[in-house]
Amino acid sequence: MSGRDSFILELIYFAVGCAALGVLFAFILVFACQYFGIDIYKNLWLLLIPLVLSISLNILILELYGKFKRKKRSR
Repeated sequence: MSGRDSFILELIYFAVGCAALGVLFAFILVFACQYFGIDIYKNLWLLLIPLVLSISLNILILELYGKFKRKKRSR
């Protein structure tokens, strides 16, 4: 597999991993709302928390990966 295909696969793995974490965060949020008695239908904005967390985590991982990949390549 060429270097470009390998890089694209790594990006796909990061995206899938962060999406799975986003789903996990959403389930935790729903269970927490149920536990604390928060009506999620009146507070739909709460569902933005796992989405923003997941996207932010994906961007952070991609930036760190790119930084360390460049540093490793320059050695």
